[in-house]
Amino acid sequence: MSQQQLPDIGKTIKQLRSAKGLTLDQLATSSGVSKSMLSQIERNKTNPTVGTLWSLTEALNIDIGDLLGAAPKETQDKQNIQILKSHQTPEIQSADGLCTLRILGPLDLVSKVEWYELNIEKGGILDSEPHTNGTREHLTVLRGSVLISMGDEEKLLEAGDTARYDADVHHYIKNNEEWPAQAILIVHTP
Repeated sequence: MSQQQLPDIGKTIKQLRSAKGLTLDQLATSSGVSKSMLSQIERNKTNPTVGTLWSLTEALNIDIGDLLGAAPKETQDKQNIQILKSHQTPEIQSADGLCTLRILGPLDLVSKVEWYELNIEKGGILDSEPHTNGTREHLTVLRGSVLISMGDEEKLLEAGDTARYDADVHHYIKNNEEWPAQAILIVHTP
């Protein structure tokens, strides 16, 4: 969304929660997102994963595309080939601001499979809490190199390398190099 301002997801969630008369506790309980995480999201202290956003939008009974600024369903192109222009592709950033995830997959598949273009600046780290049990990630490095850490194991991937690993444990992807790295990240939830 380079030419457009990123949607203020935290503010929108807080407004929707308030409009529905829900407390942080009530939304946390109905969404399965912890109260502390929800508070951080509403204050824009963290950038939620698409999975977290999915849980929140389901609990608020709204469409995730509406939250991310996508065109409403009734105005979308009804042709067989649907085009999403580069500037319309939703993006989220890591807490350190050095990692950008461009959401490439359709939002209606988010509970099953998500795919992203991942761009990591020098020193950037995409730190992830455990995802749903059985979730796996598939990371293909397109440019540069990244370090993947999962538990006690660390692996260095260079351009052209692909790693497949469990994502239901704490893990991170880090760029230790002097130049930006780019990868395709696929998250598969059973």
